[in-house]
Amino acid sequence: MTNGDSGSPAPAPRILLIASAPYHPWKGTCHRIRHNLEAIAALGYEADFLTLDAGELSAMERVRVFRVPRAGCFSRLLLFLKAFALADRQRYELIHGMGDCGVVAYWAGRFSGTPFVFELHSDDVPQPMRSGRDAGDGIRRYSARRALARANAVIGNDMCVVSYLSGLNLHSRACLIPDIPAVEGDVAEPARNLARIRFRTSPEQKIITCVGSYSRFQGLDIFFNAMPQVMSAVPAAKFVVVGGDADEIKRMRGKLEAAGIEEAVMFPGRMHTDEMAALLAISDVLVSPRRGGCAVPIKVLDYLCSGSPIVAVDTPANRAILTPANALITRPAPDSLADGIIRLCMEPALGSGLAREGRATLRREKRCAGEFKDALRVCYDYAAGNAKL
Repeated sequence: MTNGDSGSPAPAPRILLIASAPYHPWKGTCHRIRHNLEAIAALGYEADFLTLDAGELSAMERVRVFRVPRAGCFSRLLLFLKAFALADRQRYELIHGMGDCGVVAYWAGRFSGTPFVFELHSDDVPQPMRSGRDAGDGIRRYSARRALARANAVIGNDMCVVSYLSGLNLHSRACLIPDIPAVEGDVAEPARNLARIRFRTSPEQKIITCVGSYSRFQGLDIFFNAMPQVMSAVPAAKFVVVGGDADEIKRMRGKLEAAGIEEAVMFPGRMHTDEMAALLAISDVLVSPRRGGCAVPIKVLDYLCSGSPIVAVDTPANRAILTPANALITRPAPDSLADGIIRLCMEPALGSGLAREGRATLRREKRCAGEFKDALRVCYDYAAGNAKL
């Protein structure tokens, strides 16, 4: 196809993606930004990515990044103004707003006459109002509901979001696009060897890895309290806890030192995706002690992709994808979690079977880059068609 009489190819249609969260390779939820951009490019679009701070997002083909400085309470206004300016000078096929930027996408789309998609994640679903909340919170809720009601399509990352949208009578416009692992495919042997050198000091060691923050919400206290029992049964156990900043790690080290087990625990801090994938692949046991939430944590998807066995506490977030067929499920208590870890250390055949089923689970649930891209294409086609009605 050519553009007029010039003989030059017609420009590819362009998508405006808006997100306020910076991309950090160690933060699971941020990978949704990268997956969206990769899928947009794979579908043949050019992408403009508007954000408050691009973080450590690497350069990507067919993607232009526009940054707006953080300016406290004026940050949202700057996003609005930049989105309007981009939509004014560039004809977009569609505007796609993630999370709190769904409202920005709505106004930019209304201003420019462009169809828009509101992407809502389970962490963004409004919780019941509590007394004492300021008026600003009520305004934000009203703005989000208004934008959702006028969206040409709404993307949800799990059934919690779809249920919320059904309560708003928006089920017909809901497009379920589940999260996918941060890294797909097998880890190359050189990367595995580097991870072994870094984390395994002797061949007989059992590497027990947990990825997460240090908040009580993530349940790391259960994991820490399970460690002494595991060490009594598995003297070669070595624990690796990924995540956190220097202050958080210092606090955790202090507590473990008081318990006399600090020598058995390694804190590598925040790890880039490729490094973490290698660590997960060489681990003997992966632990998910997450207490709250209902959405599948990205780290659990990475666990399933790694080929290593999982032990997880029985909570809604873990049960959203983990079952007794692909993980060892325990009560959310230190003694039960310890028993699960010990069993996987002692029964490698059991772990191998769970790990194989874990990868099969990802295939069955269509949690891969190709399926993500296809689902996004269907959503965009629906949004474009809905705009013409």
